[in-house]
Amino acid sequence: MLNVKRYWSLLLASFVMLFSVNSFAFSVDDLQQQLAKSTLVRGDFKQVRTMQMFAQPLSTSGTFLLDHEKGLLWQQTTPFPIALTLTQNKLRQSINGDTQVMTDSDNPMAFYFTRLFLSLFKGDTESIKENFTLQLTGEKDAWTLILTPTKAPIDSVFKTIKIEGNDYLNRVVLSEVRGDVTEMVFTNQSTEPATLTEEELRVFEF
Repeated sequence: MLNVKRYWSLLLASFVMLFSVNSFAFSVDDLQQQLAKSTLVRGDFKQVRTMQMFAQPLSTSGTFLLDHEKGLLWQQTTPFPIALTLTQNKLRQSINGDTQVMTDSDNPMAFYFTRLFLSLFKGDTESIKENFTLQLTGEKDAWTLILTPTKAPIDSVFKTIKIEGNDYLNRVVLSEVRGDVTEMVFTNQSTEPATLTEEELRVFEF
């Protein structure tokens, strides 16, 4: 009888433990809500791209600004200045005073990847699920999300996309099918000031 009682006690304890783990597990929905809180983020980036055709990796660095409504401003400062502005339907690139603007009707494929890039930065997991399987591990203060493509043309370009972060994205690793790897590390993220300056607003008006 004692053994039976002990068996049921252990079984009950297991159920309680399982319930507790599931109740407090960090889910993809939790991640989306966490990233969605920061609708305006500024910070620094360093990008290292390792390509099969080059012996040495290519390194760039600069600053970024992400506004969930307006888009992404990517300002490279090293090794030379480039300003890239991404919105849902426009892309502007400025190099040494030479500016080019592209719309989604000019190059639909380019904007397919542009929207993916914006979805990654905003933590828009609902959009990401349309083209990837999601594997999330960790907790709210230290999580890792691995994306595996499920549809063309993404699956012909990327093998996996690995994202690490907490309240913000801290690191993104793009592993391509052909073997190239791009690593982006983000630091000094801040939500202040909480609104765009007049100059920043003008950047997105094109």
